This record gives sequence, C-alpha cells and structure tokens, in this order.
Amino acid sequence: MAEPDLLIDTDVLVEILRGRREAAAWLSDLGNQVVGIPVLVRMEVLQGARDRGDQQTLIKLLQPYAVAHLQAGDSERALTWFESFHLSHNVGVMDCLIAAVAVRLSRPLYTFNLKHYNPISDLTVSVPYTR
Repeated sequence: MAEPDLLIDTDVLVEILRGRREAAAWLSDLGNQVVGIPVLVRMEVLQGARDRGDQQTLIKLLQPYAVAHLQAGDSERALTWFESFHLSHNVGVMDCLIAAVAVRLSRPLYTFNLKHYNPISDLTVSVPYTR
C-alpha cells in the first residue's frame, strides 16, 4: 500500500467505522488521498472486538487504511514528549507514540483530541469536521 497522505486518530476512525454521516462526508471529500492509521490506532480498534467474529469484521473494515508502523527513533521521541507533557498537559503514552509516527512521516494527524496533542509543536493536528 502507498505511503499515507494523512493519518487519523482512533476517535476519528471509530466515527468512520460507526458510519457517522459527517465522517463519511469528510472521508469522501479527501478524494484520492491515502488515509493512514498508526499501528497503535489499529490495535486500539481491534482491542474493542468482543470475539473472533467481531475481530475478523474489524480487520476487513480496516483494510483500506495504510498502516504506519513504529520505527527506530519513534519511542525515543515519544518518551521525550511524555516526560515533558504528561504532568503539565495530561498527554498519554499512546498520544506520544501516535504523534511520533505522524511527525516522522511529516503527515497531519486528524483527531478530535487537540488538547493532548497541542503541546507537541512538531505535530500538525486538525479536527476533521465539527461534531
């Protein structure tokens, strides 16, 4: 699969998978852009499966999304942000790892969780649509 043009966070992906009208419209407006998900986002979604059948359904629904894997250096960058922003801004471990992938790829991250990502100055974050 091609390199992603943009990445989406778990909250956005869940709305897409649930068939929210605004999410579908936003996704459609992206045209031919390749939508990616950090591997941690894929894992978070799969964690919500109740059984093997549910898991298989989710795996099929996730097929269109390019998976952006963690690479060398991502955990070091994430650790620096976590140490800097966890206490002051309530930034979580997963937020830092997801942000590290987006920063390394120089891709925007679409999320509704701006509060946790705003302290990370190297990261471009956007809200995909108004809820």
